[in-house]
Amino acid sequence: MTLKISILVENTTAHMGMLGEWGLAMMIETEDKRYLFDTGSLGSIINNSRVMGLSMDGLDGIILSHGHADHTGGLLKVLEEHQVPAVYAHSRIFARRPLPGTTRQIGCAFALTDLEKAGVKMVHIDGFQEIAPGIFFSGEIPRKTTYENVGGAFQVEEDGELKPDLLEDDIALIIRRDDGLVIVSGCAHSGIINIIEHAIEKTGEKRILGYIGGTHLLTASPERLDQTITALQGYDIKKLIVSHCTGFYPAARLYNALGDKVVKGEAGMSFEF
Repeated sequence: MTLKISILVENTTAHMGMLGEWGLAMMIETEDKRYLFDTGSLGSIINNSRVMGLSMDGLDGIILSHGHADHTGGLLKVLEEHQVPAVYAHSRIFARRPLPGTTRQIGCAFALTDLEKAGVKMVHIDGFQEIAPGIFFSGEIPRKTTYENVGGAFQVEEDGELKPDLLEDDIALIIRRDDGLVIVSGCAHSGIINIIEHAIEKTGEKRILGYIGGTHLLTASPERLDQTITALQGYDIKKLIVSHCTGFYPAARLYNALGDKVVKGEAGMSFEF
């Protein structure tokens, strides 16, 4: 399987004509499949896809990593200009999520009715499932480590009450090649180590060609960061492409510990595996 992953939206960019935007979106291309993974927050995905020369015509679907606005905010902009057959996400994608201490909603930036009006099928997947040959939707990721958490005091509204949000809808995409796995993450609210362990357990493959996406180490304690680095050093990982919610200092720590296998992913970059 040939595999190319292009970062369309990220907090920063070093490429002329591209727009930096808080959020994340990537184009995933194989020989015969093309998916968007997340859509950013405000719509720069449209400009950036044009600058990168990546048409969004003929997409096989949009995969959403979780129900936060900085990963779902560009979806309706895409649907205004392009036909998409399906959107894939966990069933809790539409949970109501107010920003702590405010009434501002930071949850999913569109409603199911928006997809229905656009003629787009909503596909809810809560478990591990192959959606195309060699491309797996992780489903809900077990939280097994003692040191990882969702990365903040997030809240969810249920039955009129505010509760701590465990972000059960946080998922990853796992792509299996003959020579190893490529793991694509949105924010890794489940924990980067939990995600890697889940991918290995479900596929039986320990070789990891690449991990690309958010890691949500931005708010990690020194202890969590130390334990995460120790765990990562124990894996056979060729490339760790960190972005969005990783944070500058955690990224620097990762680079110092793991060397040049660590790359700061930015809008405008493409990677082939």
